[in-house]
Order: sequence, then structure tokens, then C-alpha cells
Amino acid sequence: MRLKLTTTWGLLVVMALLSGCATNSIFSSYPSQVENIKLQVSVGDFSGAQAALAKKSMGADKMLYLMERGRISQMAGDTEASIQDFKVVLDEFEAQEEAAKITAGGVASGAGAVMLNENAIPYKGDIYERIFVHSFQALNFLDEQNLEAAAVEVRRANLEQKLALLDNENELIEAQEADEKAQILNRNKGYEAKFSSLTTMASTVKNSFQNAYSFYISGLIYEINGDANDAYIDYKKALEIYPDNSYLRGDVARLAKRLSMNEDFEQIKDSVVPEKMAFPAKGEGKLVVLYEQGYVPEKQEVNILIDLRGTPNNMVFPTYFEHTLLRRPLVVGLGGKRMGETETIVRPSAMAARALSDRIPGMIVRQGLRIIAREKVHDNQGNSAFGMLVGLGQLLLNRADLRSWLTLPAEVQIMHAPTGAGEQTLTLHNGGMSAEVAIKVLPGRTTVVHVIEAGGQLHSRVVTI
Repeated sequence: MRLKLTTTWGLLVVMALLSGCATNSIFSSYPSQVENIKLQVSVGDFSGAQAALAKKSMGADKMLYLMERGRISQMAGDTEASIQDFKVVLDEFEAQEEAAKITAGGVASGAGAVMLNENAIPYKGDIYERIFVHSFQALNFLDEQNLEAAAVEVRRANLEQKLALLDNENELIEAQEADEKAQILNRNKGYEAKFSSLTTMASTVKNSFQNAYSFYISGLIYEINGDANDAYIDYKKALEIYPDNSYLRGDVARLAKRLSMNEDFEQIKDSVVPEKMAFPAKGEGKLVVLYEQGYVPEKQEVNILIDLRGTPNNMVFPTYFEHTLLRRPLVVGLGGKRMGETETIVRPSAMAARALSDRIPGMIVRQGLRIIAREKVHDNQGNSAFGMLVGLGQLLLNRADLRSWLTLPAEVQIMHAPTGAGEQTLTLHNGGMSAEVAIKVLPGRTTVVHVIEAGGQLHSRVVTI
């Protein structure tokens, strides 16, 4: 009777996990699904892309599909739809936090993942993705001229980064697994060399969650709101994260001078290009261009031999291979004259690589524990039927978890400049694509041009506020 119950329970567990994984891209890799969505975007079929994602947004991975749809709606200029999708995503993030606090949420799926596969866990999102949702949502509210809501989102993005910096913790393995964890990692001390491309990409950022673009948007919104002090603080934070951006340096110097931060101004003034800290003259407005370029790379599978109890085992992991992006600035012209060009402020592709790199040790441990657990079950004759079922599940699910938000930009660039007032035509050119955008600049106001390059096209939204 006990054998029958164990076997029945095991069958139910495996069947449940397999059925759940069907929505988690285990049988059809997530990148291959999004490839079709990107093709629709490239030909301007936004409604088709939105509809395809809607069919997938009811399962365990709904958060991921809604992030994609929210981003695509933003490209299409459907701000209200983007706001609604990102709101659901942020609610889901908060629900996960609450579940973690008050329950053993995720224990069943986590245990199943140890026995079977990472894909058995519903997608929970990375902190860098969460921060981008807040930042994109802030831009959505800015597009609707809802400064109050935009300010709420940037404050939430800033808080997320503060909390992540305080925690900065790696994935935790349960206490009872500590000995096995140490043995697995000690036997494979050189595993980093097997992820050389991933390590190279990840090494260009300090961590996966400090986002200079997020702080720049925050500073911009504070400044539009007339809060120069808070704007100055966030521009400084952005510059600390990405010190190579001369527009950021100009913003910090400009506000240091305005706020009589004399010591700060003296420290930075010699490294500032004068025109990039220029105040708009009387009768002028300010033009800000936010340029989000390309797509983050897709995760790919890599097979690696891992020493487990003295025996080499072939394991499959997700990784990133070095991403070749033509980093072309967006050249901005107005009235037939060249105003300037954008400069990089953040590389989400590097943040994604760092997030994955930080998780690799935990993945190695779990894969090792999975093999050990399966062997123990197999050796237990009383549970041989269950062991066969688990082995079958592992055979079917022996694929790396390749899920991540794939319509994020690979790189983000910014520029700003004082601009004469009036209705004008802005020209945008990045070496391969060109566009003209009608803008209306008002004296003493800020005109924000949000440009997204995706699918071989330049998509833009303009708001003067």
C-alpha cells in the first residue's frame, strides 16, 4: 500500500510539474517564442504582437509575458495599455514579496525544481527588470502629463535600488543542503572559466540593479516638478554609477552652481563640457532625448561537465555569449542644424549578464543536488517507481531556463540641450535609420522625446511639460 501511495504521489507531482512547465517555455524555448513577437514588431504589427502575448499571459509566467506586452504597447504609443500591463506586473512583484513574508511560498515549486528543473518555478523576475518596469511606468505617466504618478514610480524605483544594495545577497540554499553545497562548489572551483563570455559581460557593471538611467529619469522628473535639490541628488547618483556620461556631468555641474553647492561645483567644473551644462536662456525651452537602442541578448544553453562526488556529470546551464551591438549614437538635428548626439547611460545587457552570473553558483548546486537526490531515490528499492518517474521528468525537462525580459533595450543613451521656442521638426539619425519628429517647445518648459529603436525602426513619443 505504501509503495502504491508513494508511486501515485510521485506520478501526480511529476504530472503537475510537467503540465505547469508547459506554460513555462520548457517544451518551446522562451527566446523562440519571442522571436515571432519581434518579427511582428519589425513589420509594425503591434496589435498582432499584443494579441499573441495576451494568449500567453494567463499562466504561471504571466509576469514575463505582461512585461513584454507592456513594452511593446509603449513602442506602439499605446500608453494606457502599457500602464495597465506594468501595473499588473508590479502588483505581482509585491504579491510575491508578501507571500515570501507570511508563508513558505514557493517551497513546493522549489522542491520540485530541485528534483526536476529550474523551469518548474514560475517566473519571478529579476530586480533589474523590476526597476525598469518602474522607470518605464514613470515615462508612461510623464507621457500622460501625470507628474504626481510619475514621481511615485521613480521613488519606488529608487527604493528598490536602495534595498537591493543593502541586501546584495546571493541565492540562499537551505541549511540542510550546506554540506553538499560546499562539496559541490569545492570540487568545481574553476567553474567561472567555463562561463568566460558571461563573466566578461557581467564585469562591466558593479551589480545588476544600480541603474543610472532610472536615477536620471528620477532627476528629470524632480527638476520638471521644480524640486532642484532632489533632482541634484539623483543626477549625482546617476553620475556615480555611470561617470562617463558628459550630459550627466553637465546636469550635476549646472545644479551645483544653481544651488550654490560651491565645493561640489569646483570639483566638477573642469571636467564639464560648457554647452552641456548650459541653462536655457529667456524664451528658450529644454529638449531631452531618451534613446533606447536594440534588444537585450537572449540566453543560450551551454553544456558543462561538473564534478559531482568524483564523477563528471554533463549539466546544462543558461549563459550569455558576448553581444555585438552596433553602438551608434542618435544624431539629433533641429532646423537643419546638428544639435548633438546621445551618449550611453546604461547597458541593460550587462545588467542581465551580471544577474545571471550571480546566480550560477546556486544553479550548479541545485543541479548537483538534483542528481544526488535522483540517485538516492533510484537506490531506494521501495521508491523505485517514483525514482523512475523523477528520472523520466528530468529526461524530459533537461533544458536550461532561458527566460528573461527580451524586449528590454540593449543600451540606453541620453542627450539634452537648450532649444528655441516654437513648433519645429526634429531630425533623428543613427547611421542606419532616420526619422523626423514634430515637436513644440515652450519657453521655460521641458520637451521630452522618448525614442525606441526596435525591429529596424525608430518609434518616438513626445511630451512637453
